[in-house]
Amino acid sequence: MQNPQHKLVDGLTRRQLLWRAFSAAPVPLVTFGARRLAATTEESCEVPHHKNRALIIIQLTGGNDILNTVVPFEDSAYHKARPTLRIVAQKAIPVTDSLAFHPALKPLEDVFRAGTLAVVQGVGYPNSSRGHDEALRDWHTARPGDEVERTGWLGRACDELLTHNPIAVHAVFVGRGKPPQAIIGRHFFVPRITREDDLVDTQPPYESESLSAIVTPAEASRSAAEATLVDFVREVARQAWDLRRKVIAVLEKSDDLVRASRFDLERVLRLIGRLIQAELGIRIFYVDFGGPPPGGFDTHANQLENHDALLSELAWSLKSFVTMAERGGFLDRVLLMTFSEFGRTLAENGRHGTEHGAASSLFVVGSAVNGGILGEHPSLSDLDQGGLRYHTDFRCVYATLLNEWLGVSPAAVLGKLPGPTVPLLKPGV
Repeated sequence: MQNPQHKLVDGLTRRQLLWRAFSAAPVPLVTFGARRLAATTEESCEVPHHKNRALIIIQLTGGNDILNTVVPFEDSAYHKARPTLRIVAQKAIPVTDSLAFHPALKPLEDVFRAGTLAVVQGVGYPNSSRGHDEALRDWHTARPGDEVERTGWLGRACDELLTHNPIAVHAVFVGRGKPPQAIIGRHFFVPRITREDDLVDTQPPYESESLSAIVTPAEASRSAAEATLVDFVREVARQAWDLRRKVIAVLEKSDDLVRASRFDLERVLRLIGRLIQAELGIRIFYVDFGGPPPGGFDTHANQLENHDALLSELAWSLKSFVTMAERGGFLDRVLLMTFSEFGRTLAENGRHGTEHGAASSLFVVGSAVNGGILGEHPSLSDLDQGGLRYHTDFRCVYATLLNEWLGVSPAAVLGKLPGPTVPLLKPGV
């Protein structure tokens, strides 16, 4: 009898997920028209120089309290508003004359000092929602207030990437539950990995003898104009088979550190690191840290211990990943960004917690990052309904990631920007 743990949603087994994930790419191609036939058989797809770069997005679901993450320890308004939640200067980790990290972020101190971590302050958007579902929808679609939009900003980016490489798997959701709206595109199929075992399979659900006949490369003499549907299918199957071999090869290499990881997030990031090293062509990895809405970061009560545990897991996991990337020589081609749907209120409530706020800050990690504190800390005397007031629209951060890191046109994904892009990356990157 089959082990039920090997079953995934929608009745898919591990074997079927792996094969469908890396052979389902023909689905979006057909929607682009027959002109794809020639591109996949004879032409070498025109891929920008950004092709080896990976973007990792970590969603801190629930609304992270940024005021206790990056602490304005010199501001008396902070201490007055949080008599039981405030982080005192003696325990905090100073990063500027007026700001300090929460003590649980100690593992990231060296990362910050090395210039590999940037904190982008005051990020939000006009008339931001205070509801979890609505705020997440706004961040996912990058179209605030649009209740009918079904695609996400990264999904639309993948649609654009398909024009350069119409067969590659450009994005993967690593986690449980359904993929977030952020990576849903019009033409892009989103594979999901819930654990390393989902990729451990050595035989696709087809006979290898029949498959070998399919993966034979198309005749070299055939011109693009003469490419047929059979040539197209052969090329898709060949690339899927090659991708599958790479996955198996990287997972056959033992990584005891993955199994020895203390935290789930750490295991997830180390698995992503191995997939990046395998050079599978995956450009975007999406991770949910906090669980389904309202999420673990929704700290309405007893915040101190809960928030401390979450930040500790985040810090140790990021530090572990940075160490792995440095040793593996790929830190220069990976960018990791955290975000939360909103921040928290300045004042604590009567349950030793905080309420839904407005603006927050983003952590961005990578050797290409313009490290340090980016942007002014929002004023604690000029609040937005009790929360921090934003000064940097999150879509302007997205635009930088799209244009300068992924090589995708921000206009095609986001439309007209509400402001200038953010100098996230070092000059010349």
